[in-house]
Amino acid sequence: MAPTDSPLSNSEGLDLPPQVEVIATLLIDPSGKVSEGGTSRPLSSPFDRERFLSFRRWGRCIVVGGRTFQVESYQGSRIPVEVYSYSNRAITSWARELERLKKKYGGRILVEAGPGLLHQLLDADLIDRLYLTRTDRCSSDLESPVFDLNRVMKSGTMKCIESFRVGQDLFETYESLRLA
Repeated sequence: MAPTDSPLSNSEGLDLPPQVEVIATLLIDPSGKVSEGGTSRPLSSPFDRERFLSFRRWGRCIVVGGRTFQVESYQGSRIPVEVYSYSNRAITSWARELERLKKKYGGRILVEAGPGLLHQLLDADLIDRLYLTRTDRCSSDLESPVFDLNRVMKSGTMKCIESFRVGQDLFETYESLRLA
C-alpha cells in the first residue's frame, strides 16, 4: 500500500468502528527498542509520522507514562494528556481507570505509552487496537526501553488485521479478539 492509499486522509484521522475506543501506537526497531537518543523521532519515517498524526486527530485524550511524557513533546497538544507514573498515580485497576477516562472524554483514548505501561494494558486486554510500526532502522541507544513483541504475537488476545510495508517500515494493525 502506498502512502496515498492509506485511510489517513479524513479530518478525524481514522475511520474506526464505534466499538474501538482505546488504541495504542508504538514504533520499534528490529530488537524492539523504541528510542534513539531518548526519543522515537529518529526511528520514524515521514509516512510513520503522518500515520501517527492521524491517530492524534482521532483521539480525545492521550495516555502516556511518565518517561514518555518527559522525553517526547506534548506541549501544545490539542487534546488532554493524562500522565501515569509510579510516583504520581497508583493505579490499582487499569480497567476502571480507562472506563473513567472514557466517561470523562467520551471515549477515543489514544495510548502513546512506552513498553512498561503498554505491556500492562496489553496483558490486561484493554487495548482494542494496536498500531505497530516495525522499522528496519536500528537504535544504538543502550538506555532505550524494549517492547516485548511476544506479548502481542503469542498472547492469544489479539490478531493481526492489517500489514503493509512502506519503505523501511512494516505497518501492522492488531485488534483485540474481544471485538470479533
